[in-house]
Amino acid sequence: MSLFTSFDIGVSGLRASQAGLNTAGHNLSNTKTQGYTRQQNILTDGYYENFRYTDKSTLQIGSGVTVAEVRQIRDMFLDRQYRLEVSRDKFYEVQYDTVTEIEDLMGEMEGVEFQFALDDMWKSIQTLSLDLQNVTNRELFISESVSFLKSAQDLYDGLYKYQQNLNMEIKGQVDKVNSIAEQIAVLNREIARSEASGLENANDLRDARNLLMDELAEITYYTYNEDRTGKVDIYINSAPLVNGTKNYHMGVERLKTYDENGNLESVSPMYDVRWLDNGYEEVYDLQEAYSYSKKTDTGTLLGVLTARGNFRADYTDLPIKPNKDDPKYHENGVFDSDAYEMDLYHYENDLKEYNNTTGNSIITQVEAQFDQLIHGIVTMINDAFCPNIEQELTGVTGTNKDGDTVNLTDGTYKILDVIHCAVGTDDNMTIGTEVFSRKMVDRYQVLTLDAQIYGTDAEGNQIPLAQEIQNADGTTTYQLYVYNEEDMEDPDYLYTLMSLEINQDLISDYALLPVKLNPALGETGGYNQDLLAGLIKDWYKDFAVLDPNNQTSFSVHEYYQALVTGLATRGNTWKSIVENQDREVEETEQMRQQIMGVSSEEEMVSLLKFQHAYNAASRYITVIDSMLGYLIERLGA
Repeated sequence: MSLFTSFDIGVSGLRASQAGLNTAGHNLSNTKTQGYTRQQNILTDGYYENFRYTDKSTLQIGSGVTVAEVRQIRDMFLDRQYRLEVSRDKFYEVQYDTVTEIEDLMGEMEGVEFQFALDDMWKSIQTLSLDLQNVTNRELFISESVSFLKSAQDLYDGLYKYQQNLNMEIKGQVDKVNSIAEQIAVLNREIARSEASGLENANDLRDARNLLMDELAEITYYTYNEDRTGKVDIYINSAPLVNGTKNYHMGVERLKTYDENGNLESVSPMYDVRWLDNGYEEVYDLQEAYSYSKKTDTGTLLGVLTARGNFRADYTDLPIKPNKDDPKYHENGVFDSDAYEMDLYHYENDLKEYNNTTGNSIITQVEAQFDQLIHGIVTMINDAFCPNIEQELTGVTGTNKDGDTVNLTDGTYKILDVIHCAVGTDDNMTIGTEVFSRKMVDRYQVLTLDAQIYGTDAEGNQIPLAQEIQNADGTTTYQLYVYNEEDMEDPDYLYTLMSLEINQDLISDYALLPVKLNPALGETGGYNQDLLAGLIKDWYKDFAVLDPNNQTSFSVHEYYQALVTGLATRGNTWKSIVENQDREVEETEQMRQQIMGVSSEEEMVSLLKFQHAYNAASRYITVIDSMLGYLIERLGA
């Protein structure tokens, strides 16, 4: 080996030391840079020259040192763990924030708790029951009914408005995902181009990409892998979001429902997230409850979709378990086990669907539960003033209010009990005036008959079913009040908060409120003091199950308290999950930073190390230079 070769060895030392100084300085300058990953020089021997062989070994002379790679110090396992934990953390943050918002709506609507409206409604019923003759009591009852319904609808509308606000957030988050995917695809291209020669790593570009991937994990959970060219592929539920230098896009469209034949039934105002250009359809399965094991409790986007639900729920979305004691299973004193088992089978399917849809969303669950409470109260009050009985009707033909002829199909009908119902205090002694009405459907279809029809009471006695009317022309007709049953397929026929209003006839004339004894019983002028006894008794009875998964039933006040308590319990559960996830994220990030983070002290040590190495290489070169100068001078002499 010549002295000139020794110069090259010294120069390689200078270069390696200088590269080390540059890397350490670069690390120090980025100590506070978000997402920066500590870099490290990997040094390797230069080539070796073989100059002598023995039977034991080969004698070699090295040619110095070279920088093989400037690598990032990063743990891929911790990256994946961090992204999963932060994604799960953000999902439950959305759920907890939603519970908090609902609690605010229920506890403070313009400074008035709904509990107060419920209590005032109950007090007005009790006050009215004590003195039906008192006009002030009747007016107070109607006034409190108006306030009660308004408070209930304000709360229900508040839930829906918050549902709509969450719906609008979805598009913004989808746009954010698309933007991040586009940036990652661009960085993939730049990284692959920079590293194509194999001479260097595009570490700063990789840092930018990793930072974007951390941000993406907050919005949605994903899987990913890096190919040999340095490009990262990203998948959401097996569908590609980024494939090398190409990115795909999500979009939003209105949720659609189809019948069993695949025909479009309705279009919801709620957004569904779908793929636009990668051949896949829905991004997330919104018909299945979120799951820890399936990692579908992840990301703010799925968190918002889950909290929002897919529709505006009402009481019909709560499945009701069939009761073996129901008279319909015991006709003629024989238990119809087949009918019961079939209804139980349908209930179990409905329960499964409920848990995957209505019960999976905190908003739709509360909407359905709250609507069931109002439906129960409204039904109790209306049935007190307008009691119905069930009767078999055969061959009944009458004329409706529009003058059209109506032929009733033979079967069992609910009709107004025209004998035992109370009547109004107006001159006509009006019957059948309900307090809470459906906006589009009357409580009864009133049919005018030419002759009286009869049925039987619980004791088997014959009773008239239609109200006798003496007309001005001296003729007699009969009015049959046929109850317009609630139809689960038609929202207009339901007593839900979306269709309820205070009976406008009652608002116009309080005298229409049925409180007086029915003259059909031979009583005139008196008030029906037993009118509200059944209502007060039913108020304290268990009327509904709050959660279909738990068959505990509640009275009115117990139901509302259980609803509020259950909401608080769920909120506390999610709060605990969020706190635990925060700790998991923090601990995982600390472990990541211990590996990838820059330590000023360590980098100062590296600066000193490479500075001494640089000085040593300089002295080595000085010595070689002196030796070479000495030889030249002596040979020249």
